[in-house]
Amino acid sequence: MKKLSVDNIRNIIFGIEDSLVSTSGFLFGLATTSYETHQIFTSGIIIISVEAVSMGAGAFLTEEETLEMESKSSERKKANPLFDGILMFLSYFGAGFIPLLPYILLERELAKPVSMVLSFSALFLLGYLPTKKLKSAFRMLVVAGAAASVGYLVGSVF
Repeated sequence: MKKLSVDNIRNIIFGIEDSLVSTSGFLFGLATTSYETHQIFTSGIIIISVEAVSMGAGAFLTEEETLEMESKSSERKKANPLFDGILMFLSYFGAGFIPLLPYILLERELAKPVSMVLSFSALFLLGYLPTKKLKSAFRMLVVAGAAASVGYLVGSVF
C-alpha cells in the first residue's frame, strides 16, 4: 500500500473540511426554509455529488499544473495528480454524508441541530487528529464552523 504524502493528507483534510462546511451549511439553510425532507435529501445528494466531482477535478488539475511548473524548475517532487484527485473526491463525498444522515433518519427540526453537532464534532476531530493539538482543533472548529453558519443566516433571511 502506498504511503500517503503530505500533499495527499492535505487533499484529504481539505476535502473533508470543505464537504462538512458546504454540505452542513447548505442543508441547514435549506431546512430553515420550508422545504420537505425528501427535497432536502435530494438536494443534499446533488450538492455532495457535484461538489465531490468538482473538488476532485480541481485537485487533479491543481496538482497537474503544479507538476508542470515544477518540471521547469530544478525541484521536482514525486506526485500523482490522479491519486490526489481521487482522494479529494472520496474524502468530500464520504464526509458529505455526516451532515446529510440526520435528515434521512430524523424529523427536520431534530435533524437540523443533530446535523450541525455531528458536523462541528467532525470538524473538531479533523483539526485535532493530524496534529494532536487542541489549538488546531479549536481553530478548525471556529473558522470552518463560522463558514458553515452562513447557510443558517441566509436561510433565515429568505
